[in-house]
Amino acid sequence: MLAVSLLLAGCSSAGSSDPADGGREEVTLTLATSFNQTHSNNDGVWMFIENLRENAPWITIEYKGGPEVMAPNVLIEGVSAGVFDMGSMPGDYYVDQLPAMEVPRFTPYSPMEERELGITDIYDEIHRDQLGITYLGHTVAGMPQVLLVDTPITEANLQGKSLRTSSAASGMVQAMGGVPVDLPGGEVYTALERGVVSGASWAAVGPSSLGLQEVVGYHVAPRFYESMANLVMNENTWENLDQETQQAITETITETEPEIFEHFMNKSVAETREWEDAGVQETTLREEEADRIFELAYHAGWEELDWDTILATTPDAAKLKQAYEDGMTGDLVDIVPGGATIDRTIAQIEQLKEES
Repeated sequence: MLAVSLLLAGCSSAGSSDPADGGREEVTLTLATSFNQTHSNNDGVWMFIENLRENAPWITIEYKGGPEVMAPNVLIEGVSAGVFDMGSMPGDYYVDQLPAMEVPRFTPYSPMEERELGITDIYDEIHRDQLGITYLGHTVAGMPQVLLVDTPITEANLQGKSLRTSSAASGMVQAMGGVPVDLPGGEVYTALERGVVSGASWAAVGPSSLGLQEVVGYHVAPRFYESMANLVMNENTWENLDQETQQAITETITETEPEIFEHFMNKSVAETREWEDAGVQETTLREEEADRIFELAYHAGWEELDWDTILATTPDAAKLKQAYEDGMTGDLVDIVPGGATIDRTIAQIEQLKEES
């Protein structure tokens, strides 16, 4: 995948060049990501690009770089302004520009279900209306949030513990009685090693890259929420593409999303096994306490969103709110797209294989 990204690196901007592929004019699009080129969260980007090369050889994606070319929290503005034709980044990174992006982590749906239910179209409307951007789909999916702690817990209670968190999980840590701590990723290992914090919340893929399995004792089951990154394109760039190119891009991301979803679920399972091989044990909450985790995450957390601001700035978010609430029913253990436990993740992987 890295080889693909290096091959696609270049200096051109969006547009057409010499006719190729039987007289078909070439289309070149520039792309930047919020993660470093070699970061595993870019895997879905390279999968999409590889599939696009096979499906539409007249389209070239030129990779321009990661945070070194534009800060992640303003990359969405770079795409909106046309600095880059395309971008891949988590919605959490542009909540300031689009408050409705507080919502995606609560999704009870896989990327494929979101597309089938028209939720992908709602996100496209929201991005077009407020940012001048076309929303194409997901480049990361299938990674829930997991709590890593120094001592085992048997209740939905983190009192006496401080956890390094991101914006995606700080509310949950606080709701469980813990103290959320904002720390750069590069400082977390040392903070855990020195006991400055008692644990960390993280996407299910990523802690091993920082060596956190060496300085935590337990990973908590169940897991909750969804970690995602979005593929977006400057709206003017999109509108200037011919219909065949638009269709190729849309069909390719639609084709690639199940592969991305399965890929990151597999990585989640593999990384959890890596933690356990290093001595990190699973601390499993009994059923009533697990239910409390889900209630805090998907009911209390949902209600605590600043809906007044979200709906005032993004009226179409009302459709998104209804669509998600329709899925937040029944047994909440089934609500986590990437699997609330590793066993459930494995079962979902098997189901995807049977369906493909």
